[in-house]
Amino acid sequence: MPTTQLPSIKTIPEAGLLDQDTAITINNLDSNEEIIAKAEATDDNGIHWTSWGLFRSDKNGDVDLSKQPPLKGTYSGIDSMGLLWSMQSEEDFTSHFTAQKDELSIVLTIFRKEQEIASKKMIRFRKSPEVRRIPIRENGLVGTLFLPPSEKPLPVIIVLNGSNGGIGEERSQLLSSHGFAVFALGYFGVEGLPPQLHDFPLEYFETAFDWIRSHPNLDSSHVGIYGISRGGELSLIIGAWFSESVQAIVAAVPSSVITGAEGDNLLANAWSYQGKPLAPFAPQAQIKSIGEDDRISSSMWLNFLEGDGKNSTHPASWLKSYLEGMKDKEAFDAASIPVEKIQAPLMVISGGDDQVWPSALYSSQIEERLRKHESPIYWEHLYYPKAGHRITMPSLPQPAHVIFDPLYKIWFTGGGTVEENRSACQDSWKKLISFFEKFLKPQQSHEQS
Repeated sequence: MPTTQLPSIKTIPEAGLLDQDTAITINNLDSNEEIIAKAEATDDNGIHWTSWGLFRSDKNGDVDLSKQPPLKGTYSGIDSMGLLWSMQSEEDFTSHFTAQKDELSIVLTIFRKEQEIASKKMIRFRKSPEVRRIPIRENGLVGTLFLPPSEKPLPVIIVLNGSNGGIGEERSQLLSSHGFAVFALGYFGVEGLPPQLHDFPLEYFETAFDWIRSHPNLDSSHVGIYGISRGGELSLIIGAWFSESVQAIVAAVPSSVITGAEGDNLLANAWSYQGKPLAPFAPQAQIKSIGEDDRISSSMWLNFLEGDGKNSTHPASWLKSYLEGMKDKEAFDAASIPVEKIQAPLMVISGGDDQVWPSALYSSQIEERLRKHESPIYWEHLYYPKAGHRITMPSLPQPAHVIFDPLYKIWFTGGGTVEENRSACQDSWKKLISFFEKFLKPQQSHEQS
């Protein structure tokens, strides 16, 4: 018998943080009825994103996305947030979902055959409304401070981007909504800083620590570092060189060695301290010039696993270049980051299908070095065997496997699948928040001791 009530969509909560799980149920359908649920959103660039799933209601005429997988659609398996993260661009499969605004609106629509029978708007917040965004341009520092309300100084996390440079506000504003002050700190690729990563002085981060110590709203005795990719490498370097200034480190898809510069001169040093390179940077595969008229950067690695990177259908993989460099064991070992000097608890995150560089192997090398030197610190390694390089925030549409790098003007593959990357993002994000809460929140820290 058909129901007498109109079909409806219920979301709990109707509005919440981006990383907050939402229960989605569809009610008042016919028993064992097949319907299509569709999610739609428009990003800051005006690109339309959509996802869908075919579901069958139970005997009571209900569909619960936290208990039922779609019969088919843009995602598979049981996942209450599947319609959100599996949204895809209708215009370009290589697009990245960009949503810098505080509020993201997602429309859920239910169709019986081709007829719309219910619709509901969901609101997701990139940060809590009470968190203040404060641009920082002081003492040569370029960044953004996200500051939650508090009557006492807050533990602070410095967030570092990777080889794309810039300021990592996306992760920072969401992280700040969990009760941390978060300092999204640029170090290249943004106005006021070098355009490329060459011989960057670590004294810049000493200045950042001094700035934190002078800020009345920040607790300089509880400072964390969270970096991704080159930022993960940098997090380990900062932890080793300035060990007394850091109380917790998360290095996502990091390197275990000091790598070379980013940009046109790949044979330059990336980092310096007191006017000298930190160490010889790690060897890579043979470098060659590929022509001044080519749109790809004037210097680039040889031996791509597949494709030449000139378009999205022939993406390059940089993995083999780094693996080739490891064959020169003496030079590779000489470039190792001395992680045994780190005094803070450490979390490393890696993907077994990382096609940018071998983050899983690097992370294992970090662990081996800590064990070899009998490091007394707490550390853990979150390893996702089928995930790629893009392990970041959860619940946004996952980026395509193919990514355009504006610095090198090359298309490359990050590895993993949409499903595996989503799973790694969801799991690691919750665990890194718990990690920082454990080691940076004063109350928990005192309980630990």
